[in-house]
Amino acid sequence: MHFTIHYDDLDTTPERLKAMAEELGLTPEELIHQAIDKHMGGYGLKTPPPGFEAKSLHELFVAHGVQKP
Repeated sequence: MHFTIHYDDLDTTPERLKAMAEELGLTPEELIHQAIDKHMGGYGLKTPPPGFEAKSLHELFVAHGVQKP
């Protein structure tokens, strides 16, 4: 899934985002991804049932709702 973000021509957010990303050694896309992940926190994630033992990382991620089956 892809999202497009638009800013008004007078908005300084894109330039500030680019500058902050450069300071952190990231691309603007990576910084946006990190910001969304941080803001989302654990929203919508699940707790696996008691006794659940994952056989792989993918199975573990699916059980927690981080990845789709």
